[in-house]
Amino acid sequence: MRRNWRPLLEHHRALLARERGAVRKEPGGRLNLALIYPNTYAVGLANLGLAVVYRLCNQRGHVLCERAFLPDRQSRPLYAKTGAPLLTLESGRPVADFDLVLASISFENDAPNLAAMLDLAGLGMRAIDRAGPLVVTGGVAAMLNPEPLAEIVDGFLLGEAEVVLGPFLEALDRHRDLPRAELLYALARKVEGFYAPALYEPRYSPTGILTGIHPSRPGLPERVRAPKYQGPAAGLAQSVFSAPGPEFGEMTLLEVGRGCGHACRFCAAGHVYRPPRLGRAQDYRDAALAAAATGGRVGLVSAAVTDLPGLDGLAREITAAGGKLGVSSLRADRLTPELARALATAGHHSVALAPEAGSERLRRIINKHLTEEDLHRAAETLIGAGVANLRLYFMIGLPGEGDDDLESLIALAKSLRAQVVSAARPLGRLGQLTVSLNAFIPKPWTPFQWEPMAPLALIGQRLARVQDALKSTANLKVIHDVPKYAQLQAVLARGDRRLGHLITTLAQGHNPPKAYGLAGVDPDFYAHRRLQPDQFLPWSIVDHGIDHDYLWQEAQRAAQGLASPTCHPGRCTRCGACEGGGEGE
Repeated sequence: MRRNWRPLLEHHRALLARERGAVRKEPGGRLNLALIYPNTYAVGLANLGLAVVYRLCNQRGHVLCERAFLPDRQSRPLYAKTGAPLLTLESGRPVADFDLVLASISFENDAPNLAAMLDLAGLGMRAIDRAGPLVVTGGVAAMLNPEPLAEIVDGFLLGEAEVVLGPFLEALDRHRDLPRAELLYALARKVEGFYAPALYEPRYSPTGILTGIHPSRPGLPERVRAPKYQGPAAGLAQSVFSAPGPEFGEMTLLEVGRGCGHACRFCAAGHVYRPPRLGRAQDYRDAALAAAATGGRVGLVSAAVTDLPGLDGLAREITAAGGKLGVSSLRADRLTPELARALATAGHHSVALAPEAGSERLRRIINKHLTEEDLHRAAETLIGAGVANLRLYFMIGLPGEGDDDLESLIALAKSLRAQVVSAARPLGRLGQLTVSLNAFIPKPWTPFQWEPMAPLALIGQRLARVQDALKSTANLKVIHDVPKYAQLQAVLARGDRRLGHLITTLAQGHNPPKAYGLAGVDPDFYAHRRLQPDQFLPWSIVDHGIDHDYLWQEAQRAAQGLASPTCHPGRCTRCGACEGGGEGE
């Protein structure tokens, strides 16, 4: 049978031949771990979370860790032709033959991909039917709300890998001869951050509202604490893999900060990763210059890269050493000419800015701390440095949004477009502005977690309004996400474990509207319903140390149109994260 897998194995060998960073070990006498990423190889190659787990696992002599990815356009027909189960990249072994399957999920909409991969592996989509290796899931999507996947996987590893992974692997190795149920019980009692949903019982009101999630056996925590890494900044994530082809495949990625102190009320990463941890440029200088010395691309990754102390000097050194700089995020109010020149030198023809909302009033509601003057100043700086094209990110359907805010968005886009065109013309360039519109999605662990997502019909109307107003404007392009997939993200973000059937239905290839009907799920219940401040939320089973009252106070300040100050770790205890724990929700 395995002889028939040859075309697929040859495809894997070709990928590995181009890649640097893969680790090969003999499986004997080791804990064999299959690390699966529920998206394609090209996407996973640039995922720093995946790289961290792979590195930490393979640093342990008694652990072997290999990767498996969602079949893409090249490998999908090979799987169909050969009839192979899901195979790892490094050795081509079936995932089901490993001692543990560890999944890393970064985006809610990848949940159906995870279920489909488990099915391809022969492990089944539902934990209750599974007899093979344990399937354990981590990653930021699981940290935000594990409950939608509670019927799909056996356990969750909640918290940051640098802290939770080592104790988990040690406990698993020590107890892996126990029967499955007892193994989960031992891990849930002894490993901080490990959550076994089968050991917890959800309870619902007569109207179907979740009222609580309670441990069913003694010794289990009422809430599962998600530990955060508090080590040196230089110990944050770095690239492990590189390969030609994918967009970030040959870029050395350095995580220069985790979390964000700007306190935008829609941003889950800015809350769940509190307290924010930001290094200094000198922490990453050696790694950055080593990559730059060979003419490489250096990508600085953080929710707020422009907050990095010493960034301008590091950018200058990278450029002087022959490297090319990329950054994952730019705040218009922190952009400097030095950084703009470094981006232009690296060949960036377009740079993204994120006003998020068109009016000053709406930016106060979302606590964006960004003015129209900041945006125009940033545009002038970028164009002056030689970056002639800008992309603006806006959200549609934000809490408190009205027709006047849409008119302000349209006016802001037109004024920035005029600035881009007039400033680029003397430089002999044809500047273009791209407006990217994305539906607002209420996320767990934010002050907007109680807010409903706007109805799809209203989102469609507002998208059409902006498109119609801007369609005849030269040198300006409008793009937007697909509302039905944004709605699915909201359903999965705020859902509970009753979504298991929906996820498996989606994994079978049905589109969201049909899947809702087949699974008996009302998307309005999860995505478009206003949640009450005193109700139990599915993600309340996780403890991120964020005070419930803080989030609610921020929600009230948003409703009043009041901005709040940025986060100051060690000097402020408003949210509870710097006190070692928040109140229960």
